Amino acid sequence: MQLNKYRTVLWLSGAMIVALFVLFQNIWKVSETQNLKIYYRPFSYAEKHLAQAQTSYENSFVAAEQFLSKINKTPKVKVYLYDNLKNKGFAKVEKREVHFRYGKVFRLTSVHEFLHIFLYELNPNVPLRFEEGVCRIREGKSKKFKGQIYQILYYQLVKLTSSDRWVVEEVFQNKYKDDDEGNIAAAFALFAMQSLGEKTFWTMYQELDQKNWQQLLGKYFGKSIDAINVEFNHYVNQIPDPPEAFKYKFSPKTAYLHQ
Repeated sequence: MQLNKYRTVLWLSGAMIVALFVLFQNIWKVSETQNLKIYYRPFSYAEKHLAQAQTSYENSFVAAEQFLSKINKTPKVKVYLYDNLKNKGFAKVEKREVHFRYGKVFRLTSVHEFLHIFLYELNPNVPLRFEEGVCRIREGKSKKFKGQIYQILYYQLVKLTSSDRWVVEEVFQNKYKDDDEGNIAAAFALFAMQSLGEKTFWTMYQELDQKNWQQLLGKYFGKSIDAINVEFNHYVNQIPDPPEAFKYKFSPKTAYLHQ
């Protein structure tokens, strides 16, 4: 009888611990900064390093604000932080939410997801791949290769794609599935911004939709699509080739190179 009581107590204690764990997994604490509402779980890495998280994401917000022609500051963007998150980061643009992995091993503080919100609000009809390219203009990555750390901006990785893809038809698509597509779009977005000037670029951006892009490119560039493609191709050829480090994708066969 005593043994059964002991087992019952252990079972109830275990059940209570599980219930509390599940409860805490569904509880969000919130901290407000000047521009953001930051949500995090009790006992999470973000809670233990809250001041650092607040500074990092405020800096990301300001960087996005400085890049765009205008943004809406209200209501405040909601930032959700997770110790673990499969996709590392994503935005829910209509809800003005960004979701990031923010744990001990990996912390994503990218401007990218904030830009998706503000670009959607600037013009929700822009072809998705071009929007992705604009988000990548000033974004980059680093890689360890043969004992050294290399850094690069995403638009430079266009040089790792086939030259027959360096055309506007590749950019103005309302679908996006991989980094190559995003990097080509980033290179064109930067080319367009430098060719037209930032003010004109953003004017064009606000008029774009999935059907009128050819007409608008002709209007703002004052050239045919074929002529724009020739200039874009020339522009990409002037971009320096990426370091050798970025020519190898990580795999079990190449792992030894990334040490």
